[in-house]
Amino acid sequence: MNTETIDTNKTTKKKRVLWADYAKCFGIIAVVTGHAINDVAGKGLDVTYNAIYWWHMPLFFMIGGFFLKKISHGFKGWSYLFGHRIKPLLIAYFLNGAILIILSHFFRQQSWEYTFSYFGRLIYGGSTLDNYLSVFWYMTTYMLAIFMTTLLISYVKKVWLQFAIAIGSFALGVALQDITFFGSADFPWDAQIALLAVFWMLLGYYVFKLFPKINWHHKQLFAFVGTLTFIGLIYLYATDNLDFVLWLKSSNIHNALQAFVIPPILCLVVFIACEGLEHLGNFAPTTFIGKNTEIIMFYHRAAFDITTLTVFTDNWYFRIIIGLAAPILLAWLLRKFKNTNFYHRRQQLAEEKKSERVKIALPVTIGLSAVGAVWAFSSYQQQSQTSKNYVMSTTPTIFMHGWSSNLTAEQSFIKVGTEQNIVTEEMIIHVTRDNKLQVQGRLTGNNDNPVILVQFDNNRVGEIRYAQGLRRIVSYLKDKYNIKDFNAVGHSMGAYAWVYYGMHWGADPNLPRLNKMVVLAGPYNGILDKGHANQPKNGALAGLWDDTPHENSLDKNGRPKIIHEEYNTLLARKNNFPINTQVLNIYGDLKDGTSSDGLVTVQSTRALRYLVSDRARSYQEFEVTGEGGQHSRLHINNPVVNDKLTDYLWGK
Repeated sequence: MNTETIDTNKTTKKKRVLWADYAKCFGIIAVVTGHAINDVAGKGLDVTYNAIYWWHMPLFFMIGGFFLKKISHGFKGWSYLFGHRIKPLLIAYFLNGAILIILSHFFRQQSWEYTFSYFGRLIYGGSTLDNYLSVFWYMTTYMLAIFMTTLLISYVKKVWLQFAIAIGSFALGVALQDITFFGSADFPWDAQIALLAVFWMLLGYYVFKLFPKINWHHKQLFAFVGTLTFIGLIYLYATDNLDFVLWLKSSNIHNALQAFVIPPILCLVVFIACEGLEHLGNFAPTTFIGKNTEIIMFYHRAAFDITTLTVFTDNWYFRIIIGLAAPILLAWLLRKFKNTNFYHRRQQLAEEKKSERVKIALPVTIGLSAVGAVWAFSSYQQQSQTSKNYVMSTTPTIFMHGWSSNLTAEQSFIKVGTEQNIVTEEMIIHVTRDNKLQVQGRLTGNNDNPVILVQFDNNRVGEIRYAQGLRRIVSYLKDKYNIKDFNAVGHSMGAYAWVYYGMHWGADPNLPRLNKMVVLAGPYNGILDKGHANQPKNGALAGLWDDTPHENSLDKNGRPKIIHEEYNTLLARKNNFPINTQVLNIYGDLKDGTSSDGLVTVQSTRALRYLVSDRARSYQEFEVTGEGGQHSRLHINNPVVNDKLTDYLWGK
């Protein structure tokens, strides 16, 4: 391999390395698969997810090191580095980022204020990017790693010293995972991860030089041992005897030594396997995917979302197929377009007018970019300032829907919070019809106010079964993540379920502490009989619809004059409510003469005070009047309720 320095802008087109394309192909398939199964329940998929993350992003950093070149110390060398290596990546980052932000606005029905502020997040980059742009952290760390590694191989002559610096950089990157950046949990451009990537990229630089010189039989032996090691690691992780997590974007690395040793071993196994495939011939589809990993990296998350909004299924295997197929089709169409005479004529015309265009466009572009950058960054700073008004912690908040409801009711509560980076939706837990838990997502351990949404697939099992399911969820979170405390939010029958949980298990020392409880429109002492279609006509649950307007009243202590059976159930365990829990009771009054929110009377929901105020650390009530106080509208895009809930749970 030629190792001379590059001190000219002239480059020669080299023959593609087939096995490197194969490695990129398998790497991008792993990326798409990891994102496709991220929110799917199941032990097997959980193990698969983490096993993929042990190697797939380090693989791309190592491949990035294959084609690095030393630069001279003069102007031409630096021009090559910035003009030939960094500039194309920077253009791709902002161009594709802007396209995806606009797509996200329309397909996710986001506000323009949120969309405009997201351009500020695109400038800041790193972990602030999510949804369609969640993988864009890789592009910024990749650019930083290319810059630093190129300087390392160009200015440090001794190889051992290069690796010593890279290893030190790796150690620093690991150490920075728990350190904030001027008060922000997110480093700009995920710069701390670039410190790790320098080691992998430098390793790739030298692996590519030495790889052809290693005896094929020795490679096979290493691949065999490495594969057995991988299988052993998977077994240890599946049996809870290995705690190896390598989530680079969120800077979540449980063991520095494991992160240092394991990814290179697994990546070398992939390289050797790909060279073995090269011996068998050129597989055109695999090569095409390898050549177009960038477009798949950019657009597979959008492909997940856009297509599953319009089709009948959203299974993980469908997401893998569409996450690969849609960007590949886009890449194929772009290639076809670039082969047209129209494109070539436009390119020729652009080249002829290049100097004239640059004279005019360059100052305008620089000016607009500067204005846009200042505006976007100020928008991001304003958004960041908003989040600084809130306490950011690892304490999860569990949301529970009401009778005959679903996740949509809960997602409305957190829409503003997620857009302002106050909370992060990290997990969805389904309680199946056979009373099993299906867990989608995972708690990352980040100080991002994680939110857990609960969905009972049988959403008419009633408040007692709801409470029992919540108890199983809390126990699962304790066993799986060792959480110490949590917040609870419930609407309607979900509110009753949380109160029931508090009476029965809230003071259990073996369970996490119930920190804050926000309950909305809770029917603690009856529901108005409105004859709704989803209202049970017989059975034990039918007895809950036993209230009428103006029938009941509360004494000065909040005790209801008429006590229904469901209230008596809570009253019997009144003295078991946890003493350290803060309670916010939100209720509505339509002011239409019924003294109710249309379904639950004010007297029924305010009867909670008598049940918990003597034991709770604090008890507050918040009334919403008029149309916004209607039973369902309390949780559907209700800014008054959302602001109150957000301030109460996470405000300083």
